[in-house]
Amino acid sequence: MSHVLIVGGGLAGCTTAKELADNGAHVTIVEAAGGIGGKVRGYGCKATDVCNNCGVCLAAGLWDRVEQDADIEILGKSKLIDLSGKRGGFTAAVKSGAEIRSITDITEVVVATGFEQTSLESGGGFVEIDGRGWVITGSELERICKGRGAEGKEAAGLFEEVPASVAFIQCYGSRDCKENAMYCSKVCCAYSTRAAKVIRHYYPECKITFFYMELQMVNGGNYFQELKGLGVEFIKCRPVSIDGAKGAISFDDPVAGRRESRRFDVIVLSDGIHPTQDAGRLAEICGLSRDKAGFLKYTSGPSEAGSTGVFLAGCAGGPKKIEEVFSEAVSVAREIATA
Repeated sequence: MSHVLIVGGGLAGCTTAKELADNGAHVTIVEAAGGIGGKVRGYGCKATDVCNNCGVCLAAGLWDRVEQDADIEILGKSKLIDLSGKRGGFTAAVKSGAEIRSITDITEVVVATGFEQTSLESGGGFVEIDGRGWVITGSELERICKGRGAEGKEAAGLFEEVPASVAFIQCYGSRDCKENAMYCSKVCCAYSTRAAKVIRHYYPECKITFFYMELQMVNGGNYFQELKGLGVEFIKCRPVSIDGAKGAISFDDPVAGRRESRRFDVIVLSDGIHPTQDAGRLAEICGLSRDKAGFLKYTSGPSEAGSTGVFLAGCAGGPKKIEEVFSEAVSVAREIATA
């Protein structure tokens, strides 16, 4: 029987684990947090009166299935500190609290450690924020969306007070040399525009404005025009500063050709995806490399994993949408199971 060690118990790690267990493998998940699920476990469905294809339902029931599977062992509050051997005979040293445990006879290793999000304190590299006030991150908005479905009941609203206006600031922590993030985080346009639909669903009179550089295609058809048809305003510029205490955004209006200041009841910073702080250490332990932004990658290419026995899954290897993470995790598991 194969024994696969999975480093990380988020969507990628748990999807890989369940797919492997269903195909006869024994799996050990090493997870730094106290429980599995990672960030996706805190994401909320973006459905309104129709499904908006946010992908969250791909994880429906996954955490329970993983926790209840006898062929999956979960080591919480643990981290991989050493790995030796080769495919078919790895030995891992895993630290759990003060204890260091040796796990032998590992056939393959999957690194699925996910990502870090841009912190509010960092300023996202391009905007000065004075006070928290009315400012939230996209990650916090995700948790608000999740809360509306608590106990299977539709909440009366998302916020404590009905907002008259909401602003989304895109690429917070992405496409910015100051953040060493000269890349698109890929997820921000999708979750923020879908969240805007949820806000419109609850508050039909709310004025929603996006400050953006460019927008990715999220759904088929003219998605941009669809949102404009819902009354969403788009301003193509990056704000200069945010006064969180007053809920005010200063920006250079590309149409009027002058600096403007506007107040909003809620300001959402669509935070991007960054490599984990542990990426360098894991690269050294597992014989992996890192790209210019710091994400993990294979030294010679994905085919290398077949010979080394160390695989990558999910956002440890770079920004990915939920459906991309799910698909890659299933693909990795099946490659291992059919080897």
